[in-house]
Amino acid sequence: LLENYGSDQEVTYLVNNRELYFVPIINPDGYVYNEQTDPNGGGYWRKNRRNNGNGSFGVDLNRNFGYKWGYDNNGSSPTPSSETYRGTAPFSEPETQVIRDFCLNHDFELTLNYHTYGDLLIYPWGYINALTPDAPIFTALAVDMTQYNNYSHGNASQLLYPVNGEANDWMYGEQTAKDKIFAMTPEVGPAFW
Repeated sequence: LLENYGSDQEVTYLVNNRELYFVPIINPDGYVYNEQTDPNGGGYWRKNRRNNGNGSFGVDLNRNFGYKWGYDNNGSSPTPSSETYRGTAPFSEPETQVIRDFCLNHDFELTLNYHTYGDLLIYPWGYINALTPDAPIFTALAVDMTQYNNYSHGNASQLLYPVNGEANDWMYGEQTAKDKIFAMTPEVGPAFW
């Protein structure tokens, strides 16, 4: 982006007229754990490293956001040893608290929450298989964003499985403390890092 600043009119306009924030990773402990246990890549640890006190570790951070948290036990789990353990309460984890507070302190219009993997572009709703009132906007964005990479796009239930307490749904659905954010998740690549 910055490489073309000053020489590309569109890039120059975006840099001059938009605020762009990059949070490289919200689960550093889980990432480091994957690096240590699978140094050649392919680690499947998805949760943070919270000690749940019962011999199990971790909360799935993408089940720990407040909107429709714990909606059912299919889109997240109340069981600490589960891969989709949602935690003890919405925003129980410092990682999701930081993202929540960051969103509340900025007037975001669009977010991209990068994950691996699947060559997918996912947008709300995740907690149910239903379209949002802004489905035409999400679809138009998705068609534009996937025209060259051929990612499949839709909501989590259409593409994978139901997910509740997840970031996209909270960013889009929570409209009391903040304005709605058009939130999407590119699931990048054919495998975990």
